[in-house]
Amino acid sequence: MHRIFLFVLPILIVLACHAPVKVKPVQQAPLTTIDYITVGKMMDSIQPPHVIDLRNGNKRLVFIGCDHNRDSTHPQFKTIEHYFNDLQPELAFNEGGQIPDSVHFNTAGIAAMKDGETGYLKYMCDKAGIHMMNGDLSDSLEFTLTLPRYAHDQLLLYYLMERLVIPYLYGAYGKVPFEELYNKAIQKWFVKSGFPLTEDQQSINYFKQLYKQYTGHSFELKINQDIELFDYINGGDCRFCAIGRTSKMVRDSMLLCKIDESLNTYNRVFVTFGHGHALAVEPALKQIINKHRE
Repeated sequence: MHRIFLFVLPILIVLACHAPVKVKPVQQAPLTTIDYITVGKMMDSIQPPHVIDLRNGNKRLVFIGCDHNRDSTHPQFKTIEHYFNDLQPELAFNEGGQIPDSVHFNTAGIAAMKDGETGYLKYMCDKAGIHMMNGDLSDSLEFTLTLPRYAHDQLLLYYLMERLVIPYLYGAYGKVPFEELYNKAIQKWFVKSGFPLTEDQQSINYFKQLYKQYTGHSFELKINQDIELFDYINGGDCRFCAIGRTSKMVRDSMLLCKIDESLNTYNRVFVTFGHGHALAVEPALKQIINKHRE
């Protein structure tokens, strides 16, 4: 078990929770989470969708731990629909960034195929007339928090593998040519979000150079054993696995902060996030729902 302390600081509230500030810097009670090596073992027996349905008085929180895929026939989409309709939430949180209010999907199936559980939740929220908010922290804030802790080149390689290469290999981005996707991603996800990169460091050749430097192998666009070097569930001296766990814990802290703040205002809150995140934060969610609120 890990203990996460939520510090109620003005800058954190502004950036992560979107709540009014003018509060004194105080430390709240620690929240208990499950470490991600243990989570990896749990995922072998607890399959998505993982439903966390918590109640306390007139407060109810439903958190669906999802598999990141765009197969509209996956059972998680029916699960999301069932619990969403049952809860009738006043607010919903998604993973992966704020979806503009101007983005809409014509059908639930199209939403799932285009943007997985996030698109599906957006479709449900639009249909219900409620707002869907980003439960994640922004890439720029995450980079601000992680760059001082890890080597620049190692951090870049981890993010490119975890957010681009591995999802691409498992079909998350469709059939777009990889190099075309890489060139768009390096600009949109990194340069525009404040990750410092020279022009040479933005190139796919630089990525391949880093890959060979740290894996000892030339980069090949296929699933192989090198993927294990970037899997957060692996312990030991796996440096990139440790970076992955740090990234997830930082994001979990922000998500828990936002959920906690939302329950001060709303009675019914709905969340879709990754399966691993759900398992990691479940103990903390129980603490949050049972928290005494004025």
